[in-house]
Amino acid sequence: MGLLKDDEIASRTRMIGPWDYDPEDKMLVRETTFKDFKEAVGFINKLAEVAEQINHHPDMTVCEYNRVIVATTTHDKGGITDNDIRIAQEFESILETYD
Repeated sequence: MGLLKDDEIASRTRMIGPWDYDPEDKMLVRETTFKDFKEAVGFINKLAEVAEQINHHPDMTVCEYNRVIVATTTHDKGGITDNDIRIAQEFESILETYD
């Protein structure tokens, strides 16, 4: 699994959702808000299950009781790989189940 180039990252994330790419830290970052703390933590737990299945673990944070921030990179490769794109896809897929 190789690193994706900046143009590949931009193209692929555009098709997924509103993810930001930080070229300095080589991370994909996405933030969203839920109705309350319980829903935010439930979302993180669902994403954690997927992360375990694919053995790729993003940074996940709950801020201000209902805001979730997820940042993903492939540390051992030094940037964005297909695994990070998959985490982004799964994030959006799980998010669609929330109102």
